[in-house]
Amino acid sequence: MISVLIADNQSLTREGLVNILSTTQDIRVTGQATTLPELIQLIADLNPDVILIDTHYDAHFSIDTLKNSQEASVLKKVLVVSNRHSRAELLQAINQGLRNHVSKECNPEEIISAVHATAKGHKFLCNKTVELLFDNQPILHQSEEGPTLSARETEIVNLIADGKTNKEIAEKLFLSIHTIKTHRKNIIKKMGFTFKNASELVLTINTLNDISYLDLL
Repeated sequence: MISVLIADNQSLTREGLVNILSTTQDIRVTGQATTLPELIQLIADLNPDVILIDTHYDAHFSIDTLKNSQEASVLKKVLVVSNRHSRAELLQAINQGLRNHVSKECNPEEIISAVHATAKGHKFLCNKTVELLFDNQPILHQSEEGPTLSARETEIVNLIADGKTNKEIAEKLFLSIHTIKTHRKNIIKKMGFTFKNASELVLTINTLNDISYLDLL
């Protein structure tokens, strides 16, 4: 039996999630929190398998507060359920360790699948979240393969992550700057969308590498 704690200040949302999860025999909602102190106390008292949380539900909520009040492993139990994410906020949350996200617009089946995945320690992003991550570009169909980078492209991505410029990367790899620029364009083309900066590129690629592509479909 998967025990679930719901943290949201909207009673309609909490009741909706309870109704959705009650349709399965292996999931049980063991507690509901409407404030941050209540959430922290219930996590300690109930030790739930999964924590469904809207990160906007309490003005004082922060990922650091959650980490500081609990063991670091608590973030693996968190499934963020929200419809107020911006792309920048989503990337920041993923970078801080919250890797499981579903939108409140998701269908019940996706939410149940997300709870199962979170309980197993797997990572999960619903379709709506992936589209937000990809700047609202449509995601791949199930019959298509996910984006893959060559060894050279992966090497360049890692150097970008280290903050290297095109000139520095070219010198390190004994390639021309033009070749490096071409590789970068190919990376963007393979991923199917553009990025505002290199750190977003690296974070998104790492996120996709961490999550089973079937979980995105």
